[in-house]
Amino acid sequence: MVSRSVYFYGLLIAGIVFIAIGILSVYYSNSSVKVEVDGIIKPDSVDILSPNMKRGDSAFISVSGSLFNMSITYPNKTDVTLTESSSDYSFNLTALQDGEYFIEINNLGISDILVDGYAFTKGNNLSLIGQIMLIITGIVITALGIRTRQS
Repeated sequence: MVSRSVYFYGLLIAGIVFIAIGILSVYYSNSSVKVEVDGIIKPDSVDILSPNMKRGDSAFISVSGSLFNMSITYPNKTDVTLTESSSDYSFNLTALQDGEYFIEINNLGISDILVDGYAFTKGNNLSLIGQIMLIITGIVITALGIRTRQS
């Protein structure tokens, strides 16, 4: 038979690990990470890039190939057309405000276009639910461990 101290320490350690992973995950989700952007957009297709940027983060996007339109929607819902009927275009974006930026590339031509570059982005607030569940689970497991010690 296993002693109560083994259960106590096992549950205590497991609870602390759950809590630590949850807290580190919250920190990581709120930190900007550089993400490479590369892909091909087929003719008569649209691609939307949506980096969730913090103020001061940057993005560089380069598009070349067939004819395309390119526009950006800022977090305050301002829509700006960057270029129309171009075959080669690149731009640097520095976020002036926190939020999700939508960069829409519409391939108008008859051949593929190549998208290349990078964007800094952070996690979505929706992932916070999972992180909170990890922390709560850790608290429950730790409480069960303490309860086994007391009884």
